[in-house]
Amino acid sequence: MSVVALILIMLDGKRRIKRAVAAQVPARSKTQHLLASPSRAAQLQIQITEPTQASQPALPAEAFIQSLPAPGGSLIGSTLRIEGNVDAQEALVIRGTIQGDVTAMEHPVTITESGGVSRHIQARAICVAGSVAGRLVATDQAILLASARVSGSIEAKRLKCEAGAWLQAAVSITSR
Repeated sequence: MSVVALILIMLDGKRRIKRAVAAQVPARSKTQHLLASPSRAAQLQIQITEPTQASQPALPAEAFIQSLPAPGGSLIGSTLRIEGNVDAQEALVIRGTIQGDVTAMEHPVTITESGGVSRHIQARAICVAGSVAGRLVATDQAILLASARVSGSIEAKRLKCEAGAWLQAAVSITSR
């Protein structure tokens, strides 16, 4: 249910950005508008949505969840099954299954309701709505949504666990 709400929020945000871009495009003749508008809109949208390289402060759960499928991140689709390790240098959203280690040291990793990971996840922030069997190491925060199923161990600076999440793990809160 929370994933559906997240998708609706993202779609609403994209709709609002498109409206803002349309409002910024100056009036033109129909031909000029059709020829020039898509590239201009793309340039404006890139300027609006491109993330900055500044240091990333700790985010509240709601802001973190909304920012996960950000442009420039990677998506492992629901039909993919990976047997091996994944090393990401950008935000990662997992809808499929990974049997192996997932590493995204300076970026967030999200496991959606349809997603699953077995073995080890190490990232700046980890948000779980699906299933994880193994060790989670979050240098900033770990968020377990109501649909999460986690077994193994969790190591994080901060941990948020929503009501309804299934958790059978050793938890250690770190200062690093």
